[in-house]
Amino acid sequence: MTERTASLVDLPIDILVLIFPHLDARSFLSLCRTCKSFQQPSIRLDPAYWRYATQTTFRVPNQPVVQQDGERWQKMYRKMLTQSRVFTWGSSSMNRLGHSYNSPWEDRLTPRQRWLHHRSSCTFPTEMDNTQGLGIIADMQCGGWSTTLLTSKGTLFTVGVLDGLLLHHSVDDGLQALHFPPGYPRSTTEYDEPSIAIRQFSSGRSHILGLSDSGRIWSWYDVQEPALHVKFMHVDIKEPPSREPATNQSLYGRVKKVVAGWSLSSAYVYGTGIVLWSPVQRQPNDAESDTMLVTDTVEVPKTAYQRIKGASRKSDEDQALGNEVGVVFNYIILEHFIVFVTDIGKAFFGRFGEANKVDEVLELRALHNECRTQSDVQGSFRSFAIFKNGEVITTHQDYLERCWEARHTNPDQSGIEGLKRIPALQQNDVISIAFGDYHFLALHSTGKITSYGKELQGCGALGLGGDGDPEGRTRGIRYTGITHDGVLVPHAYTHGRQVWFEQEKKKWITYMTSGGRDPEEAKDRMRLFMQDANVQGEVSEWFEQEGRDWDKAPALKDADEDGLGAYFALSISAAGWHSGALVLVNKKLADRIRENSIVKDPEAQTDSTNPEAEQGESSSDQQQHQELMQGAMNTLVNHTQTHLAFTDPVAHGAIPGKGYKYIWADKSFPRLRLSDGTVMPGDVEFDEWRFGRPDWQLDIDV
Repeated sequence: MTERTASLVDLPIDILVLIFPHLDARSFLSLCRTCKSFQQPSIRLDPAYWRYATQTTFRVPNQPVVQQDGERWQKMYRKMLTQSRVFTWGSSSMNRLGHSYNSPWEDRLTPRQRWLHHRSSCTFPTEMDNTQGLGIIADMQCGGWSTTLLTSKGTLFTVGVLDGLLLHHSVDDGLQALHFPPGYPRSTTEYDEPSIAIRQFSSGRSHILGLSDSGRIWSWYDVQEPALHVKFMHVDIKEPPSREPATNQSLYGRVKKVVAGWSLSSAYVYGTGIVLWSPVQRQPNDAESDTMLVTDTVEVPKTAYQRIKGASRKSDEDQALGNEVGVVFNYIILEHFIVFVTDIGKAFFGRFGEANKVDEVLELRALHNECRTQSDVQGSFRSFAIFKNGEVITTHQDYLERCWEARHTNPDQSGIEGLKRIPALQQNDVISIAFGDYHFLALHSTGKITSYGKELQGCGALGLGGDGDPEGRTRGIRYTGITHDGVLVPHAYTHGRQVWFEQEKKKWITYMTSGGRDPEEAKDRMRLFMQDANVQGEVSEWFEQEGRDWDKAPALKDADEDGLGAYFALSISAAGWHSGALVLVNKKLADRIRENSIVKDPEAQTDSTNPEAEQGESSSDQQQHQELMQGAMNTLVNHTQTHLAFTDPVAHGAIPGKGYKYIWADKSFPRLRLSDGTVMPGDVEFDEWRFGRPDWQLDIDV
């Protein structure tokens, strides 16, 4: 009998997935094309492979909620090379947004005008200046007064200042590479140096922590100062050769991640657990120190446990700790508390005492995942969110304070209020939450961002627009008090308010809030919209639905080959009064959206001196149309520099230029039948709901 030849496809999948990480993406895809067996989604879209390939190639941080989504990781890998862009919005003071400096007209301003310009706000997502020359951006994070980017080469770049309370900072500098002490290369883009190539970083309120490829911890407290290498007197840190394969047994002493908090630094060290210390700084007149030996560290109780494969029998103490607590999966540092989740679906917290000591940790019983599956925690400053089984539960550190105070009288924490389940976040594919001081963002697996909370002084941190009162109100922001604080209406929490990146939508909103085609006819319902919060909530939801899925129009399908849309957010960040997002931009699709928004105006006067003016779409017309498209975009982006009067049709969003108009130029301000039976006044036809009028939940306390 002929002996059967063994084939690679005969290997079980658990063996194949051990082989795949040794292949680069091109080789892996070539392997998948060799036979039908390797074309099955479980292999071709293996999440472990594509997550590993994306993280190792581009240094993209893990996203625990979607770590098993192989298709998402594969699309991310394909697009990161050419389409990643960085957008920021909110308060632009101290240049923290990266696009509030070096304006072409700023040189004409007086020093006081320039200072006021730096204190201005950006209410609509705007791409950071000078970032496309940095290569691939792997991660971004906002600090209290800064925004920091990590490139795929392991270099950190920052705009703004790390500590806005210091007086010696400069606000006129753009992106600056965070550098290292003398003797180290100035830029890791030109050197293969594992000790300074950053693979993971964390922005705190006023300092930044970086973890290098070799496992070294670096700390920055000033953009102008070189980093300090952090060492511990009482904690053993190992920096093994970067090529050494990591096993459970050899992880001891390695640093898994660093987290910079409000006023603390921290790291998770295998075998030790979570280690806390105060942020480090050089002494005055000390420009030569490259290392800081930290003598006062705090080890958080019950965070050191590890499940080691093939280990001999565990001690009774380890066995009990594994059953009671488990392995720390993720953690955050708040203003007064540490919160961590473990692999058995439990959440714990501890309070910082004198010298940052954590005497004990308590389980957050109401946040226990009854399925014993892995939960996640994300948060900063005073707010955080717990992810479990599709639920997103948000809360404030005041809830932790109440649980802590009741640890002896009410150990089960029964009846303690403070946990919130915002309808728009439940079972809605939310994969991460980013908190600022008073606002927060949610990133959905669809690549969309929704925004919640408030923006103090109308600073634009929600990213919903609102350069003028009417525009912001149209998105659901209600401005109150002499400080002009913007608060979202309750209606916004049923389905959320989406952050838009298309500049055309900004022009559309501006036009509609100017009264549409007939401001006189619309004035009574616009007055109702401005005065009645319930009417504002419903009308803003109508605009929300109308502004959704512009990039999903059937005519644009050929420009959206992978289905990610024109703008697909990979990650979000927020801190203080500003926000940011790392976004994949399909420029071809974005351009098509812009083109589809502009049509010829048949009522516009034609140029009689042009013999082709009445001959349809000649090549000259096409060229003129293309030039107009570019001119329209320049007008959209640089409208603050044109100084056009609002009554000018270009300024208020009716037309992009002579002879053309926007497709909404003939639309009226919406007239709706409201949920309470009220009929909005006017003479135009009633507008219908594109996706149906929601059943709002208006009793949400955020």
